[in-house]
Parts: sequence; C-alpha cells; structure tokens
Amino acid sequence: MKRAPGVREIPDLDSPEFQHGDTQPAVQSAKDLVLVAVFSRTLKSAKAIADAVPNVVDLYSEDSDKGYDELLKRSDVDAIIMSLPIKNQVAYIRSALLAGKHVLSEKPVCENIQDAEDMIKWYRSEIKGPSWSIAENWRFLKSYEYAREEIKSMGRILGFQGRQHALVEQTGKFYQTEWRKNPTHQGGYLLDGGVHYMAGLRQLLESQPGNHIVRLSAFTNQLREYLPPADTINAVLKTKSGITGTFQLSVGTSLREDSWTVSCEGGWITVEDSELTICRDGVVTKKTVQNERTGVPPEVRAWGEGLAAGKAPKEQEPEAALADLELIELMLRSGESGGAPMDCVHQEVI
Repeated sequence: MKRAPGVREIPDLDSPEFQHGDTQPAVQSAKDLVLVAVFSRTLKSAKAIADAVPNVVDLYSEDSDKGYDELLKRSDVDAIIMSLPIKNQVAYIRSALLAGKHVLSEKPVCENIQDAEDMIKWYRSEIKGPSWSIAENWRFLKSYEYAREEIKSMGRILGFQGRQHALVEQTGKFYQTEWRKNPTHQGGYLLDGGVHYMAGLRQLLESQPGNHIVRLSAFTNQLREYLPPADTINAVLKTKSGITGTFQLSVGTSLREDSWTVSCEGGWITVEDSELTICRDGVVTKKTVQNERTGVPPEVRAWGEGLAAGKAPKEQEPEAALADLELIELMLRSGESGGAPMDCVHQEVI
C-alpha cells in the first residue's frame, strides 16, 4: 500500500476547499491524505488552519522567514491543495509541479481560455510524474449524479433550462475579499460561480451522447453598480444533436432560484440542490439525494484516492475545467458583442 501523501494547503480562507464543516480543512476528510504543512500570505492566516486540525502542522508564509520556496524543498510534502484568488494560482501551480508535487487547484482552471490552453499544453508536454487536478466540487454532487442516471433512461433529451438567481450583498463575507470586490478576471462573480453551473449542466446533458454544447448566444447586464463588470447573463445554447436550451445567471437580482431542468421524451427532471422532482409518463415524484456539503469533502477524498492509486480522477482533469470555463467566457464575449453567436471548441472531453 502506498503511504498517504503529505499535503500542504495554500488557502483562501473563504474557499470551500479550505473548510470542511465549519472550521476543519477538507483534507481532514480524506483517509489517504495527511496535512503536514500550510503556506499562506500571512502567518496569521496559516495559523488559522493549523489551529483547526488535531495534528501538528508546520507553518509557512510570505511574511515570515519560511516561505513558499522553502516549503517546496520538503521531501515529505508530496501533494498540494491550492485555494487562491483566480489571478494568483498559475505561478504557484507551475512552481509546485516543477518541484515534483501533485496539485489540486481551485476552479476555474485559469482566468481565461487562452491562459488555460497555454497552461494545459505546458503541463501535458513538460511535466512528467506529478499530476495537476482541478477542484470542481459540482462534479461530486450526489444529486447531479442521480439525475444523470435518471436521464439515461428517460429517452432522448428534448431541451433544458437553468436558472441560477441570487444577490451578492455588499455586507456578505464573500464580497469582503478584495479580489472579489475589485476583480481583475473577466466576468467577476459570473466567472467565479458560473463555472460551477456549467459543470452541472455538462454532467446532465452528456449523460447521452451528442449533447455537448457547440454554439451559444447571450446578453449580459450589470444590475448592481458594486458588481462590475457584469452581474447577469441570459443565454441560449445549442448542442451537437440540435436541441436548444436556456441559461439564466444573475448575482444582482431580487429573484431566488437555483435549478436545472432537463426534458426528455419520457418525462423531465429538475435538480434544486439536494431536491429532485422527477416526471415519468405524467407521474411526478419528489426525491431527496443529500449532498455532502456542496461536494467538497468527496472531491478531496477522490483526489487523495487517485494519488494513492497512482491515477488522477478523470473528473478533475484540467481539460474538463477548461470546458466549463469556455462556456462562461463565450457567454461574456457574446454579451459584449450584442448577443453575437459563439462557437465552442473545447466541449468534447468526457
């Protein structure tokens, strides 16, 4: 049996990958991983993680004499979980991979399609040995896994619609992070959260062959002045099989909704977090499929199991995260161009 990899975390304290339950790092839920060290911008934030785990954890920070380079020299650190602002991750990922460390980095894969393409090309051609995985927790939601299996037996997919409506309050804890208040990455919150919804959609549609998205058109708006550069998307998407569907995403609205609905020849299914509504032959039933805290602990466990087995989970490959990113970026581009249609090139990956 391979020994459990020593793991160190680079945290954004508001990231779901950092926390499990209220205070524990998600790595604590993985039997194949042992947290041995933490690096952060400040020693204070690194200590906040160390205080939440039962074992002794070594601390590294930018404001101390034990920095990132020192941590990468450790032979007992085999793997790294990175939860950093979007714009900061690439440099840390590259350094860790070059040092021979496996990496699980926060979604999105990169700030934009071009950077993601370049990074993946570099990784696939230059890095031999350590793996790079993306922490997209929506791929580990049991409710979506259940819905995917139901759709397989409902007959041909006929259409779909997604509605993700919420309001990011100025007083909310996520808004208080500087990189979210003043985003340098495209789309602001629309990118940060939007890739989750695309991961959910792709799981549902691709339960049947030929239903990956090939073209889309969208309009974008900024409803709240404190949510630049845009906070609302209304899009129409077309699959290779020819079906169409709609997607509405807003973090600046008074509406409250969080659902995906897929219609098929034999009925339809709606997913709202852990709640599913299923219609077969006109008979509607409700079912609860409990998710384990937005899928974060199971995604970290799956990564640890993959490291122990010597093979990274397919769901966490960077190409899958690029497909999520592409859909949101093309919606933003379409919105900037008055709804001009955009063609997809990165969707056939699963």
